[in-house]
Amino acid sequence: MPRPLLCLLASVALFAVGCGAEPPAAANPPAPATNTPADYQAGACGGITGAVTWDRDTPIPTVAPVMDIRPRADGAGYDTRALTHPYAPRINRFTYAVGGVVVSLRGVNPARAKPWDLPPVSVEIRDSQLVVKQGERPPERVGFVRRGEPVKFQSCEPAFHVLRGRGAAFFALPFPDPDKPLERAFDAYGRIELTSAAGYPWHAADLFVCDHPYYTVADADGRFQFAQVPEGKYDLVAWHPNWVITASERSPETGLVTRHVYAAPLESSRPVVVVAGDVRLATLTLPK
Repeated sequence: MPRPLLCLLASVALFAVGCGAEPPAAANPPAPATNTPADYQAGACGGITGAVTWDRDTPIPTVAPVMDIRPRADGAGYDTRALTHPYAPRINRFTYAVGGVVVSLRGVNPARAKPWDLPPVSVEIRDSQLVVKQGERPPERVGFVRRGEPVKFQSCEPAFHVLRGRGAAFFALPFPDPDKPLERAFDAYGRIELTSAAGYPWHAADLFVCDHPYYTVADADGRFQFAQVPEGKYDLVAWHPNWVITASERSPETGLVTRHVYAAPLESSRPVVVVAGDVRLATLTLPK
């Protein structure tokens, strides 16, 4: 069967599965917040700064690369290459700092939060990886999306790709051709797990649909900071996806792995009290 027709049929089938199985929206979904929350008071805010470290009593994990096994176009065997595990932790073996950790505040009243100031998010399939871009931040495996605002999805590769979303949203976006972006907005809060529905099991990334902008990614030294936090008591949360594979799905035709299932994410939290005009120092440790 010619490749264009095959891609078209696969696209139609995936739309039927992904979109048809999507849970119905809430009867009365909340309207997106205005850019300036109603009860935000700049003079009644403080800040939080700190770092995420690895527990020194827990061995630093060694995470094996994931293997890309592709059948050759001429049918003469397979090509194999090793790729960096998308969820491998970035731990400094001297300082125990953990980079790439999602840090957020739990318990924030959105009406009192500062205006949304996080840049738009785009997701790309590029260089055999899922890459999430958000503003000037170096590309990561995670992005923070304001509820109701669009995210741009795009494949930059000539191969046929399908991006699958699970969790707070349920969808499948086919990309039969490169450099043809699609957009989608999300109405439900929470984590969206992004994986491949086209046989690329190492594709993995996450989007967090948020109702306030107090989300960030710890830098290479594990550092993070939040400014303009309304005074009050919150839970400061560190979150990292788990790299341990608990199950794998295989193609019935080739026997090759098409998708990995991971163990529950690592999460650590602690209470923090924010006082107007003050910057609180708070550290977090993984795992917990």
